[in-house]
Amino acid sequence: MTYEITLLNSDIRGPATGAFRLGLVHDGAQQAELEYHWNETHFTAIFYGHAPSLPVPAHPSLLLQKPIAAMQDLKTADTALPTDVFLDHRVTIDIDS
Repeated sequence: MTYEITLLNSDIRGPATGAFRLGLVHDGAQQAELEYHWNETHFTAIFYGHAPSLPVPAHPSLLLQKPIAAMQDLKTADTALPTDVFLDHRVTIDIDS
């Protein structure tokens, strides 16, 4: 099962401070939101949705982890911010059913 990841908003002020929010999309409909924010002492990731009722249920920690890994895989030497990958790529994740 493939979910598309969409960038809903971002505010990245530097390597030590930032935030962004992603949409988890299946068949053109947003199923959940994923929020990440960090500062010099904390990193927080929050899943907004009901994981058991997704088209392919998965643990929220997996759904938070996979988009970050997908974004990292798409980064190049020219990528300034992690969210810049959305400018040139369609970001997707696969979840085993």
